[in-house]
Order: sequence, then C-alpha cells, then structure tokens
Amino acid sequence: MAFSKPRRTARAAQTGRKSGAFKPSKTSFSAPDEKAPARGAKNTTASKEPDGASEFLFQHAVALAVSNARLEDKLDAEHPHELLVPLDYADECRVKTDAVRSFWQVHGLPAQLVREIVPSPVPRGYRATSKRRVYVARDGRLRFCMGYGAEREETLRSALEPESHNEVYAWLRKKLVSPVYRAVGRSLNFIVVRGGSERLTLILNFFHLDAAVMHKTKLLADHVRAELPKVAAMFTFLDETHSEFYLESRSAGAHPFKKLFGSEYLDLTAAGCKFLYPPSAFSQVNESILDAFLREAKKLLKPGPESTLIDLFSGYGLFAVALGDTPERVVGMDFNGPAIHAASGNALHNRPDADIEFIAAAVTPSAIENKLPPCPADLYGDDEEHPEGELFILDPPRSGVRPNVVAAIAKRSPARILNIFCSADEVPRTLKAWKHNGYSPVAVRVFDMFPGSPNVETMVLLEKTKKKPVSAASHGKKNASAVRKPRGAGKNTASAPKSNRAAKKAARNHGAKYKPARRKS
Repeated sequence: MAFSKPRRTARAAQTGRKSGAFKPSKTSFSAPDEKAPARGAKNTTASKEPDGASEFLFQHAVALAVSNARLEDKLDAEHPHELLVPLDYADECRVKTDAVRSFWQVHGLPAQLVREIVPSPVPRGYRATSKRRVYVARDGRLRFCMGYGAEREETLRSALEPESHNEVYAWLRKKLVSPVYRAVGRSLNFIVVRGGSERLTLILNFFHLDAAVMHKTKLLADHVRAELPKVAAMFTFLDETHSEFYLESRSAGAHPFKKLFGSEYLDLTAAGCKFLYPPSAFSQVNESILDAFLREAKKLLKPGPESTLIDLFSGYGLFAVALGDTPERVVGMDFNGPAIHAASGNALHNRPDADIEFIAAAVTPSAIENKLPPCPADLYGDDEEHPEGELFILDPPRSGVRPNVVAAIAKRSPARILNIFCSADEVPRTLKAWKHNGYSPVAVRVFDMFPGSPNVETMVLLEKTKKKPVSAASHGKKNASAVRKPRGAGKNTASAPKSNRAAKKAARNHGAKYKPARRKS
C-alpha cells in the first residue's frame, strides 16, 4: 500500500518540521487540512465524526507519527510502496502503534483499546505475492514497474520481496526484451509471482493472447523449467479489460486460467494445518505472521463446543479450518468457486471429524438471510438452551463491507463478531455502521501484516452494545413521571391569560387553534 500522493506526501513528511506541516498538539491530533470552526459557531457534528476526520487518512497518521519520532530524514521517498523500509524495525512498530492510536482518536473511536502492534517475524523479504506491471515506454523499450498509482518507474528489485522473486523478474526482463519473445512482452498486463522463497508459481497476465503469442509463451515456459528450478508451476491468465486487479478478469467467456506446467494448487502451512489453494484465490501476503494472526482470532472469538462459527469471505478456508476444531458447526461463504472447492478439501484433510461446510455465494444481505442456516435466536428464542449462539468472522476485501451487509448480520443477533480490516481507512466507516446496528468494539488487535509500508491489518471484536441498567429508585421516578397531570393543572388560576389577545398568542406558541371561550350569562 502506498500513500495516495506518494512523492508529495513523502517529501512533506521529510520536511514537515521545517515547513510546519504535520504538527500535532501534545493533547490531541488533527488532520493537516482541517479548518478551525468560526468563533461562536455551533458544533453541528457532535454526534458525527470530528471536523476534518473524514479527510484524515491513515497515511496522515503515519506521517504525524514519523514526524513526532523525528525520523523523516530516514524515509525512502523514492520508493513510496516501501516508504518505511530504511527505519529500524523497532522504530517502525512504535510509529505504526502511535499512528493507529492517533487515527482512532481523530475519528472519535475508542483509542484506549489499541494495544502495541503485533510485529512480523519476518519484517523484510516477506511478500508471498508480488507483481510487476509490464508496459512499453515512449522510447519503445519494455519496462517493469510496481504498478502503484500512476508512477511508472522501472523496478526489478524490492526489499519487501524474497530474493527468489527478484531473481524471476530480472531473468524475465532479459528474456522479454529479446526479439524472440518481444511479442510476449508486449501482450502482457502483469507478471505475478506467488509462493515462498523455495517453491514459486509464475503467472503471466495477458491482455492479448492469440496462437502466435501462445506458441512463444510455451517456448518461454520450457526455458523457465530448465533455468528457474524454484518455479514449480506456471500459468497464463487472460484479462482483456486491463483490470488493475491483477488476478481478476471481467471478460465473459471461457475460464481465463491455463496451466503450462506444474501443480494446479499453491500451498502453505499455518496453525498446524496444511492448506492448498488455486492461483486465483486470495491469500495473505505475509505468511510468517499467520500463526499469531489465527491464534489471536481464536482467543478473541472464544468459540465454544455449542457455538456456530460463520466465516464470511472465507476463501480457501483459512479461518474456518484453523478455528474449526472447537465449534459445534462451521459455515463458510465466498463467491470464488475454485477457492470454495479448495476449502472443502482443506476441511476434509485437516478436520475430518468436524462439521464444516462451505457455500459458494457472494456475501450479500440476501445470501446471509437465505443461504446461511437458521440462527439460534430463531430456533431457541429467548431461552438459555443455546447460550453461546453464533459467532461471525469477516475478512473482506480492502474496500470493506457495505452497511446493508452489516445490518443483515446484526439482525441475526450474533454473540460476538470479529471484523478484520486490511485497510485502516475503512475502520471508521464500518464501525459507524456496526454502532448504528447495535454493536460496539470491545477489543482491538493490530498486526504488522505489511512491514515497510504505511499500512496495517486490524482485528476488531464487536459485541452487543450494553444498555445502561436502570436502578430501582430511578425506575420508580420514571413510573411516577409517566402519569402526568394535564397541562396547567394545579397552577394558580391567576396565571391564565387575562385577555383574548394573550390566549391567541399562547395558542399559536403551542400550534393550536384559538377558540374563544363562551361567556356565562
């Protein structure tokens, strides 16, 4: 993840103290572009986010934390996607912890719940998925860039990727600029490398793939097998729409993936379970932190032997399988058919005796209402025969979930909900939706899933908002005040209006129509 305006933001962070930018007060934090309200103006947003909070992105919080720590001069302004790489890792963890707390504080969230960030066991060279956008420069040369924003600076090596990934890109760069494979290089959208340092999968994402290009690609695959022994599998992927999502095809028609050689699945081991997943499925880029990630998720959710765990956006079953040894039942849901198929196999292999099932469907309010099993509240009502009820875990894409999905989940009245955010900027919006539907955060865990970059992974545990208990004394007062006397009863008759003009004025103030009283004869 990079800043929205990488170069400008990086320079501002580096020179912030001299220019006066990013100067938070000692007691509170404010967004850089926040405007102070006029003197005497009323605060019309008391129940909403603080002024300027909606424009205060997590990147601003990171810039503030870096400035407070006096580390601006160490930032890598030339490579915004790995801006924090030059920092000592202990300093980077402190900066990110302070950034999360200030971000939550500015947005009116309970920053006291934020603990120290969970560090990554492998802070550099950790990425299990990397990519390069391939494009033809104005001079006609083929170039590889990181693909972040509009920047097209050629990059072959990255400190956040394993050396084996960097070797693959350097090797392909030499091959694709040669006359033999020039047509292949000029038909590519992306080159994607997935897997750890010793067992890799290579994916060539094409926007154009005819018979001639395919023939050359197969010849290239033969060279890959002979000269890159760490590449265990190779695929082609057709995306004629030039999507920014490098493993997404919006084109209708045949299945876009085609295997050239190797296994059809990637693999990883986490929480004592071995997972297989297709190359199109999402998987966390930092596999070194997954054990701590899954362990903390289980600790927060506390699944019991009578609970039902619902895993939305389940993918290939990472949470459903890893946490599936305790609950009575586990149900996963995801729209990706190949990932769901792999999830069923992972559950059968790792938890053969557990009740785990997966539903291939997009996570929508309709699917939550119609495709999930009946919720305990509908089955048991208000009795205590099923006290543990449902537990939900959500690990959605970077864009988060829609508020109507939040409302559909809250309608089932789950006991606990674990919402995972891979973008810190989505936290305020989603927590506002949860609050509107009766749930509030009770615990927060922040993981350095993306060391070296200005982003974090956030776990938020939500429970039903507890209503304030009513004391016996106040309850009696409430009942006593419920029976009110008619307006004006018990008042001195001398306080009544003495003229019709006064009576008309009093009626107008109360929205009633004036009716003159009849005089007694």
